[in-house]
Amino acid sequence: MGPGGPLLSPSRGFLLCKTGWHSNRLLGDCGPHTPVFTALSFIAVGMAAPSMKERQVCWGARDEYWKCLDENLEDASQCKKLRSSFESSCPQQWIKYFDKRRDYLKFKEKFEAGQFEPSETTAKS
Repeated sequence: MGPGGPLLSPSRGFLLCKTGWHSNRLLGDCGPHTPVFTALSFIAVGMAAPSMKERQVCWGARDEYWKCLDENLEDASQCKKLRSSFESSCPQQWIKYFDKRRDYLKFKEKFEAGQFEPSETTAKS
C-alpha cells in the first residue's frame, strides 16, 4: 500500500523512481523526500500494451504512410488519409517515436550519401 491507498489504481499513473515504484498523487512526487527530477519515466495505468495483432496493424499503417511520403517526395499533404490511419492505429507515444525515427533515418541517408548540407549558422561555428 502506498500513501493514501493502494499503489495500483486505475485512476492514477505511477512514476518509476530510482528508489522503486511510487504513487504520483502529488504532481509526480515520488515520496516525501524524493525530488520530482529523480523520476525516470511515467507509466500510464489502465493502458495495456498493444497485442501482436495491434502492433502489426500499427506497423503496417506506418509503413504505408512512409511509403506514401517516399513516393510523394515528403509532401505530407498527399498522404493525409494514410497519416490519419497511422495515427488511429498506433499509440501516441509510438507515433512520436516513429516520426523522430524517420527524420533520423532520412538525415542518416543524406549524410552517408554525402548530400547533407549544414545550415549557414552551423557551418560558421
